[in-house]
Amino acid sequence: MKERLFYIDRLRTLLTILVILHHTSITYGGEGSWYYIESVGDDLTPTKAMLSLFNGVNQAFFMGFFFLISGYFTPGAYDRKGTTRFLTDRFIRLGVPLLAYLLVIGPGLIYALNFAETTSLWSFYKEWVLTFKILDFGPLWFVETLLYFAVIYAGYRWFKKESTKKLEVRRFPSHIMILISAVAVGIVAFAIRLVFPTGTSVLGLQFGYFASYIFLFAVGISAYQNKWLEQLSTRVARRWLWVSLAVLPVLPIAAMIDGEALSGGFNPIALIYAFWEPFIAFGIIMGLLVWFRKKFNRESQLFQWLSNNAYTVYIIHPPIVVGLSLLIKQVAWPAALKFVLVGLLATICCFVVSALIRLIPGTRRVL
Repeated sequence: MKERLFYIDRLRTLLTILVILHHTSITYGGEGSWYYIESVGDDLTPTKAMLSLFNGVNQAFFMGFFFLISGYFTPGAYDRKGTTRFLTDRFIRLGVPLLAYLLVIGPGLIYALNFAETTSLWSFYKEWVLTFKILDFGPLWFVETLLYFAVIYAGYRWFKKESTKKLEVRRFPSHIMILISAVAVGIVAFAIRLVFPTGTSVLGLQFGYFASYIFLFAVGISAYQNKWLEQLSTRVARRWLWVSLAVLPVLPIAAMIDGEALSGGFNPIALIYAFWEPFIAFGIIMGLLVWFRKKFNRESQLFQWLSNNAYTVYIIHPPIVVGLSLLIKQVAWPAALKFVLVGLLATICCFVVSALIRLIPGTRRVL
């Protein structure tokens, strides 16, 4: 049996908290789309600039990091369970929360924010939800994507009929291979965004970001097969973290030149953004992996409790973030202060509510 990687659990918790803060940031001026956005003016204020940079860095790495971690645990789960049990487990763990969000959480938020004053809840459901006029995946587009990836991976393994234990272990990629990978991801992302600019989605999926997501999910699978997490050295991680820090100022400069062009199209700003993301992502991901492996790879009741609740927190955080934002809507505080306050309170509330939900019999089979 593989030794439990406690630091990966801690990383998942950190990434989940970043998701909460990311969506809170959008509420108060950061770039992105969200259910509720307070009016903070059209001018590029220091708060808006800082929150937008925070979100830009997050977007570059945190969901891709989620996919890498998910990819890492996929081969072992398939080896232990086989095709049928693997897919059954995935459909329960991923499909049930996805349906709950599509039928309850997402529509409930949309109704409360946009329809509550003009129509009844049942009329709204009958006209908009049950007819699929509204199909709101919200942040569970990630769960939706994992479901697709699980089916594809299971189909591939069933067809190949090959155990990962028999595969030859390869060395951790060289700097040249990492560089080539970053450039390749940037080129593919730029090409995809000619057709699917960032901000546009199909069934909740923003294909403009999927070059990185698919690549990092595949890296996660390879990392499991080749023990790359153990092979990743501090020296390699530090070097790529310096690369990430060096290219960090490029995005705000590009945004000041032509922020509208960042989303895609055949223009140099879109090309810069497409390349900026993997060079930011790879360094941050490797840096966090090494740091957490050194500092947090040990048992802790508190951290384990947080980790156990992280998945549920990811699912339920939208109504809590929106609810707290609306609660202080009329308070005349600076946007930056509201971001800090709501982000902190939402994080605490999400974990407490998650723990209560997981006390319900049968929920832990899913959550």
